[in-house]
Amino acid sequence: MTTTEIMREIEILPPEEQSKIVQFAYRFDPARKLSGRELSTLAERMVASSHPAEAAILRATIVQGFYGVTPNA
Repeated sequence: MTTTEIMREIEILPPEEQSKIVQFAYRFDPARKLSGRELSTLAERMVASSHPAEAAILRATIVQGFYGVTPNA
């Protein structure tokens, strides 16, 4: 399976499943700050979520994506 095929499959997933993939992929580069567009997308998903646990995970991702990770903080 190619990267393009994987991305196409991800695009057709429901937002809740896409959120899990974002969380998974984000673990590979925790120091990277997210772009404004990425932060906005996550914020929209957080606001639309009816599951408190999912909203909390998205909020944590937004905070980490905005500030980045500070080693030994």
